[in-house]
Amino acid sequence: MELLQSVISLGAYGLDIEGPRIKWVCTWRRVSQKWKDAIDSFPSLWSSIVIKDRTEHVKTQLEKSKGAPLSVRILSFLTDIPDHHWIQPVVDNVHRWKSVMFYGYPEDIVTRLESRPSMLEAFGMERAGIPDDCKLFNLFKPNLRKLSLTQVNISHRFDPPLGLEELHLHCVVELEDGRFGYLSTNKVHRFLQKSPNLRILQLEGPCSRSPNDHTLRPVALPKLEEVSTVTSQVHHLFYAENCLNFSIGMKLTQERLPLSSWATFARVLKRVERLKITVEDDSLNFEAVAGPYEDILDEVEKDQPIAAHVELALFTANRSGSGFDVGLA
Repeated sequence: MELLQSVISLGAYGLDIEGPRIKWVCTWRRVSQKWKDAIDSFPSLWSSIVIKDRTEHVKTQLEKSKGAPLSVRILSFLTDIPDHHWIQPVVDNVHRWKSVMFYGYPEDIVTRLESRPSMLEAFGMERAGIPDDCKLFNLFKPNLRKLSLTQVNISHRFDPPLGLEELHLHCVVELEDGRFGYLSTNKVHRFLQKSPNLRILQLEGPCSRSPNDHTLRPVALPKLEEVSTVTSQVHHLFYAENCLNFSIGMKLTQERLPLSSWATFARVLKRVERLKITVEDDSLNFEAVAGPYEDILDEVEKDQPIAAHVELALFTANRSGSGFDVGLA
């Protein structure tokens, strides 16, 4: 039985690392009584609830997953899903939520939440605005370890959760005084302050320098292992001397920080094993590209040579609007 369950589990997950594909689970359940019994007695096969445009399996999944932790992913705006009968049963099992991803702000779900999702470790939101009076993060904060926000608008007063181990911010926009703008370095600094045990940091999107940028003291992140950024505006905000993998990006048209601001960033590279630098410009000029990064590497090697494998990738947009990379090791 256990061997059959393992085979079914491998087949159900396929290439989807987030959870098994429920349509295959339901199909294989009809193969034979033995397969049916094996699947029905394997709660984790039913515990990944994905809602996009069809919701007919939700009730069955909640029943057959029994007490197993739930992964809930809503991949459509609630207004685009015709059937809302699944919402209350999913909310009733909030104590089993382990990871949640919402597409759009789930007003109908948030208003029904009354108890805290005590098992929740990972939360993601895409294409949404988080209102100031949102109770979502007040409920989610205690055990949250992973936060992913993609194309999300947050308020200038948004208070980041405590104790994150993974932080993914993709094209996050900050609202202040009724105006939308790039995520500020002050807000990024606040995120880092709240998560001293951060292991993975991804900042995919532009940032703007705050008026008090020069007063922000670097945050020590001794457990940080992997960093990926597409802006040079945040490198002075943290120390990460144990980081092993660093990927950075810069547009040559950006205002460059003075070399003194790279001193903090240089400390990040002491133990890094792989460093990838991506430069974006409308026209490639290798000497212009190499210049600022040679300065960075020179700053790093003042104390000791770096052993990292360094890759320099040049990215430019062609006439069709697409882009290409040229990698130089």
